[in-house]
Amino acid sequence: MTKKIIFLYAEITPYLLGCLNQYCKINKSTIVKVIYLNIFHNLKIDKNRYELISKEKFKSKNELHTYCEELKPDILIVSGRMSKDYLYVAKKLKNKTIRVTVQDTLYERSIKQSLIKIFNNQLYKRYFDKFWGVGSLQTKFAIDIGYKEKDIKEGFYVADKIFFDNSCIFEYKNKPLKILFIGRLVKEKNILELAKAIESINKSNKSMHELVIIGDGYLKNKVINYNCVSFKGPKNQEEIISIALNCDIFCLPSIYEPWGVVTHEMCALGLPVLISNKCGSSQDLVLDNFNGFKFNPFDKDSIKKSIMDFDNLKRQTKREFSKNSITMSKKINHDLWASSLNSLLVI
Repeated sequence: MTKKIIFLYAEITPYLLGCLNQYCKINKSTIVKVIYLNIFHNLKIDKNRYELISKEKFKSKNELHTYCEELKPDILIVSGRMSKDYLYVAKKLKNKTIRVTVQDTLYERSIKQSLIKIFNNQLYKRYFDKFWGVGSLQTKFAIDIGYKEKDIKEGFYVADKIFFDNSCIFEYKNKPLKILFIGRLVKEKNILELAKAIESINKSNKSMHELVIIGDGYLKNKVINYNCVSFKGPKNQEEIISIALNCDIFCLPSIYEPWGVVTHEMCALGLPVLISNKCGSSQDLVLDNFNGFKFNPFDKDSIKKSIMDFDNLKRQTKREFSKNSITMSKKINHDLWASSLNSLLVI
């Protein structure tokens, strides 16, 4: 019997399409509709495998609900809780389909999350029967708010293997490090503190470590003033890979990052990782002294120590870190994503 899947999604990204391509390739008879709020530019869309529909097509939440109900989906997968119209549809389809929430919430046992636990029935269970998170922290959150383990899956965010499968073991020579950052140049990414840490190391140790930056944002004019910075600006995926393969290590210094797909992408390429312990992916994709180091993003000395710890490793150990990053990246993959979706389809 033909299965029908509806995604009510926020933003269509390359890595989501990578998952859909792989799923539809295996499950050829399944009908997949993806209704979205926003979409990345210049995406390669396989219209023969799935249909992307802008939410703007629907004039009201009732029209959206009617469309979804008439399709009679076997499963409704909703991205987060940001759209009231999406929640309206999920509530209306109770007992008519399996309703799944996709979450990248960074579980910190905050006051807000404690309140969510108390009012779980109002905030989650009235809308969603099952929970699909991105990593182990989201699983802990799901369990804490009352979902059963059999109704929880991980690994929703997966690096696009079409692009990020050029993995190689990096060679390390006696030269200054090229430390790669990819992301928006905004406060929460903590890019200024990373630049300050590298600048401080260079001054103290008479080093010439380089911070290679891919991205853009309102902090650009401040960031480019640091001598250690090599600013590349925004780049497409092919350009990102070309630059990354000429760096030594990737760093994600965010003060808050629910997940960080870029961590998975860089691990898949074979780059060791320095990562803030406030990034969700640090729990699942980075092991201290195995494929990288974790640090406290609010402590410049902690950031500096992670850089120096890696720099002081022997060349062979750095090569092992590179190899281990590839190993860690394989924990999350398209096959697991497809398997999780099929498991969620079971009542």
